[in-house]
Formats: sequence, C-alpha cells, structure tokens
Amino acid sequence: MPSPAESRATPVETEGREALIKYLDRETAIARATGGRLSVLILELRRVDRVAALLRGPPPATTMSLVVDRLQKAIRPEDRVAPINDEQVCLVLPRLAHPSQAVLAAVKLLRALDRPISYEGGTAVLRPCVGIANLPDHGFDPAGLLMAADVSRHIAATREEGYHVFQAEDAVETEVYRGLDLDLERAIRANELELHFQPILEIVSGRPVGAEALVRWRHPKAGDVSPLNIIGIAERTGLISTLTFSILNGVLREAAHLRQKSVREPRFAVNLSPKSLVDRELPAIVEQALGTWGGTPGSLTLEIPESSTISEAERSTAVLTRLKALGIRIAIDDFGSGFTSLSELRKLPVDEIKIDRPYVAGMIGDKGDRALVRSAIDLAHHFEIAASAEGVENPAVLDELQRLGCDFAQGFLIARPLAEKVFRDWWTSHTAV
Repeated sequence: MPSPAESRATPVETEGREALIKYLDRETAIARATGGRLSVLILELRRVDRVAALLRGPPPATTMSLVVDRLQKAIRPEDRVAPINDEQVCLVLPRLAHPSQAVLAAVKLLRALDRPISYEGGTAVLRPCVGIANLPDHGFDPAGLLMAADVSRHIAATREEGYHVFQAEDAVETEVYRGLDLDLERAIRANELELHFQPILEIVSGRPVGAEALVRWRHPKAGDVSPLNIIGIAERTGLISTLTFSILNGVLREAAHLRQKSVREPRFAVNLSPKSLVDRELPAIVEQALGTWGGTPGSLTLEIPESSTISEAERSTAVLTRLKALGIRIAIDDFGSGFTSLSELRKLPVDEIKIDRPYVAGMIGDKGDRALVRSAIDLAHHFEIAASAEGVENPAVLDELQRLGCDFAQGFLIARPLAEKVFRDWWTSHTAV
C-alpha cells in the first residue's frame, strides 16, 4: 500500500451503511469505467464489550471513535473509513495498482491497533481481524463485495495472521453463512456439537488435575465453525443459555462416565460468555445440570472473562456469589488483559486466575511479559487463590513458571485439546497409580 500521509489525514468519516453503499456505487462505477482496482476491508474488534469495559466505560461510539481515529492515521487520504456498528469498521481502498496492496493495508491496520488503546485511565489490548474483498476479482456489485469481505472477516477471526482474502472456495461458506443462526439451534438440540478437552497440569507434582472444555461444531456445508463464532451466534440469537446448558451437560456427562470407570474425576472447566454472567437464571441452570448427572460442585470450574467483572461488576458479582454458594469454583480467564485492580479482585468470590496466553508465551524473551506473569502469580497468592498459566508450549516456560510458584499450567506442551474418547484414554493412562 502507498505510504500513508499521517499529517494529511482527513477527519474521520462517521457514515452509516447507506452512505457507504452510495460511496461504493460511485467508486465501483469509476473502477469499471477505467479498468481500475478497488478493495473493501471489514475490520472487526472481537469481544468489543471487553474493550469498552477495560477503557472504564466510555459509550460504544466513543470506543469506536478512538479506534477509527487510529486507523485513519494509517491509511491514505483517499481511502474511506466508515464504522458499520459498534464492533465493525469498513474501509474502502480505491484506485489500487495491485491486490497485494490490500493485504499490506490490512497488515498495517492490524499493526496500528497493536498498541493498547487508552481512555481516561483505562487501557485495553485490541484483538482485531480483517476480511478483504477485491474488485474486479470478487465482483463489481457493492453489496456483493461487502458480503465477500464479511465472509472473509468471519474466516479471519480463526486465522493466526488476523486477516483473510476472499477465495473462490469461500463461496460455499457464503451460501451457508447467513443460515448459521438457524442451524446452531438445531445442532444444539440434535447434540451435534462436540466437546474437546485440554488437560491442565499441577506444576509442582507434574500430575494432571483437570481439563478445560472447548466446544466444536462441524457444519455440514461450512465446515468447522470457530468457537468464537459459535458464541457470537448464540449471543446474537438468544441461544447462549441453551448453549451453556448443553456444554455443562456434556461436561458433567463425561465426568459421570469417568466415575463409573472408577477413574479419578477431573476438575472440569467451562467458559462462560459475558452475557451468561449477568443471567440471573445461570445458577439454576448449573444446579439443574449438576443434579441430572450427580456432579460434584467442587469439581466444576466456571471461567469468566476478566472484562466481565469490570463492565457488569454489580450484576456479575451477584451471580458469581450464588454460584459460589453452590460449591462451584470460579476462575478469571485471560487475566492480565484487563488490568483488574486490587480492590476489584478482593471483592470477587474467585478461586483462581488464568494468566492470558500472550504474556505466558512471551515471558522468556520479554522482560515486561515475565514481570506481568510474576506479578499475577504474586497477586493471586496474596489473596490466597490459585494461579494458572495458559499457552504453555515449551519446557523453558514451564520451568520458569515452576520457579515463580505458579500452580497450574495448560497448553500444547501438556496436551492439545482432545476429543472425548481420546481424552478418556489420555486421562486414564496419565492418572493411573
């Protein structure tokens, strides 16, 4: 992409979808008439509720304005930025010489959002993804280009590089993309969702003590749907309580199966959506699932996103307190990404913090990451709660965690997420006396 003119950046555009379509109509007409190129990018802020919470509560429009302002400084004056909603931004890059410029632009945009964003003392680390569609390669119709970019954004959310260019084979996904909402409810009720389990190790003893449950969905046409999108669809369609109940039942069913084999029962962990955390019916849902399978409350850990404890402090604390009264263990997930204060942590009925994987992965080569991990462990122990590290992928990291006094570890070094039958065999062989 041509070098940006940061000092010449024009004011941020705040148009809606209708104005964006009009702009695309004009630019696509110019491109058709001149044989030119144009790219449409859709950038999404994943878990935007977390971002707003970590920034200490600005309105969503303010959060997006902060993001768009930074994006504007990374593009050319002729490029157009248009927020679509509180989570997504569309960028139109007209008059490109080559489609590779769109990829370079996407990389530059992602880098522009690498640095934490700040607002009135709050700080948040953004985790964006970018979908790309090109004219003429993917059509000339503005609505079709937006659809292709949105499908690509959907795929980019599952890619490590954070961006995806629309491909011919993605057309299959386009066909079913809009039908996933309806299909998810059917898949839940037909028990078509699968659970995989990633083992958790007690560092001091070297023995596995539990596993985190991870949902998987193989759609008959779309293929593997990422957990992020499963949760997003469930939240958008009001299915999150149904999905949570389904996952809890699957986890407790697996625990019952292991008990029947006289195998030591793992401490299973289940992730909660932020929307579940403010659902007053959640404790009743959990209690019902435990009663159905004869589950032991102390063997179930519910993991909550760190930002949820900030954005909905009063309501989430009330729900967590009721869950704690049932004997359920509570863990704060992705700890370190939200900068929970000492006072906030002290008020929460928490048994464990799980240190966010980027800090764990970088702790050997980055002094800042190591300091954050060490501080998180010390903070947890100060409040007499356990510290767990996610994303442990090499022996050096595990050795350092042990030296720092971390209690638990999870990651590819211990085991990748395992399908139910594979997990049973793994657990049985690794816990045999």
